[in-house]
Amino acid sequence: MNKIDINKLSELVKLKRKEKNLTQSQLENLTSINRQIIGRIELSQFIPSIKQLEALLETLGIDFADIIEDNSEPSVLLAMRGKAESSEETEALDHMISMMLCLKKHDILRSRLNG
Repeated sequence: MNKIDINKLSELVKLKRKEKNLTQSQLENLTSINRQIIGRIELSQFIPSIKQLEALLETLGIDFADIIEDNSEPSVLLAMRGKAESSEETEALDHMISMMLCLKKHDILRSRLNG
């Protein structure tokens, strides 16, 4: 599996939003993602949750393949999610991935604030 490239995501969200002539507030109404969060995503300062990412990709017509890193190593977590045998297992893995993404967000923010 590949990892999401936050810079590619940022560029595509901004580009597709403008192509559709949407303001951040209008995109908020369509995705239920706070306008300020959308702004931070567009500035590569926020990594969206899985649900937020799905809403953005669907609403803006972005293909998941367009936001993955080039040459990344396989992700054990995403591979595990793909092999989940029940909806409960999938939900638990989604929750675990969301928590890990949150930790990654904190690391990124901490490094930007301290760097």
